[in-house]
Amino acid sequence: MLAGALLGLGASACWALANVAIARAGRAIGSVRALLWAQLAGAVMAAIGSAAIDARQLSLAPALGGWIAVAGLAALLAYACMFYAFAHARLSVAVPIMSSWALIAAAISITLFGERLAGPQLAGGAAVIAGALVVSRYAQAESPHGAAGSTPRWLVASASAAVGFGVLIPAIARLVPAFGSVGSVGVVYLADVVLGLPLALAFRVGLRPPAGAEWLPVLAAGLFETAGFACLTVGSRLAPIALVSPFASLASALTVLYAWTILRERPARPVLIGAALVCAGVVVLAL
Repeated sequence: MLAGALLGLGASACWALANVAIARAGRAIGSVRALLWAQLAGAVMAAIGSAAIDARQLSLAPALGGWIAVAGLAALLAYACMFYAFAHARLSVAVPIMSSWALIAAAISITLFGERLAGPQLAGGAAVIAGALVVSRYAQAESPHGAAGSTPRWLVASASAAVGFGVLIPAIARLVPAFGSVGSVGVVYLADVVLGLPLALAFRVGLRPPAGAEWLPVLAAGLFETAGFACLTVGSRLAPIALVSPFASLASALTVLYAWTILRERPARPVLIGAALVCAGVVVLAL
């Protein structure tokens, strides 16, 4: 039990570190280049991790191709927008908005897969909505980017990433029986690259490999994003998922804490209150 809970917490720590690495990589070499090379590195790491820990059944049902396509499109939206937002906004503001993906994923699970939420989870969903609205409202007011009264692009990207991840997470769950928990992540990375690469080339976005020290945050982003899924997979084998999931849902809280203590980000008090509501709501939704 304790080992499972610790691995759940380890998943949150890995994803928080991935958020920090993504922000640094995007600011160093551009969000699109950082995304491409981080996902290629992550796919290799996912293949290694899957070979070590995954239990899978490679039965390629006809519906599987459709779910890969859905997951790839959702991943393209989610990761492209996340890398852009983290490269242009403060983590303490962008991360809480993105964390509303949990509510979107819950809505999809209820609508398509017949799952049900208990009373506390409904309250958690309400907290996520309220917190995200508060953060969005005050973040827009204090944003240094864009003309007065306009919506900053990073804010639109953060909300779009939430939609992407809200679709991606349930889609990944449909791939797990065939590819394994970690292997499914690698499949999603590759599908994202296959779909996104032609767009990047069409818009003549530079995609050359990072040079020298530029590789460090790129590799860290791929490593920690993939390691988070590995921790969650192993943790769920050692303890009930109902125990592991709340600990694995603390990535947003840990990221905001890092931004506050290490990066010295100081958003307005309403933004912090909204971020706290989102973080608490995400944990309750995972119960």
